[in-house]
Amino acid sequence: MDKFDLSVNLFDEFADEYAKRYTNLEAYSDSIDMFCNLIRTNKPKILELGCGPGNVTKLLKIRFPQAQIMAIDLAPNMIAIARQQLPDVDFKIMDVRDILSLPEKFDAVMCSFCLPFLSTADAKKLISDCGEKLNPGGVLYLCTMEGNESDGGFETTSFSGEAKIYFNYHSRQDLQDALSASGFEISHLKLQDYPEPDGRVTIDMIFIGVKKMNDTIFEQKLRLESELVRNESMSVLKDFEQME
Repeated sequence: MDKFDLSVNLFDEFADEYAKRYTNLEAYSDSIDMFCNLIRTNKPKILELGCGPGNVTKLLKIRFPQAQIMAIDLAPNMIAIARQQLPDVDFKIMDVRDILSLPEKFDAVMCSFCLPFLSTADAKKLISDCGEKLNPGGVLYLCTMEGNESDGGFETTSFSGEAKIYFNYHSRQDLQDALSASGFEISHLKLQDYPEPDGRVTIDMIFIGVKKMNDTIFEQKLRLESELVRNESMSVLKDFEQME
């Protein structure tokens, strides 16, 4: 069993404890608000990756009551808790590495806490996959701990007793490069301290990216604007000629 599967199994085993301990998301409220403010419709289609027991999902549903939210996680017990909290959300037991199999496209992707459990290669692929699944102008939220790939290792947590979970660390430059390569413009980058159970302080990186409009849409917009200006100019000229 690889490190990723071990982590999934422990999250599944300790789902109840995790759900109780991580209800307070105040430290992330500002960045989640920024993410929501960039979503350009009141009825968005939102994909949440690594949704856990649905704590962030609940905030999204409060902000967008008419949203269509699909939230995925590989831990069945996490999904069971989430479904009890939010029966009108489409929760699925699914690997975040398989989102290209989804037929839908989305207006926003929330990836709040799953990147620490992905390798550097899988994280870069996930960002690319999010670019594929987002509509032009769509918004992506990413949060993970800053560091180097070599910093990864098994660590204690506040919810899993003596069992240790493997955490990956990602460099800021790697994520910036991956976002740029996948067609995102970084709208916000926030760094904040996070106190660990063992007394260490890690740095959380929160990226909010907006998928760039593709060239054809941009060109169409320019053509429409040019045509409107030309039509207005012709109308003004015609009115002037009639005055003479």
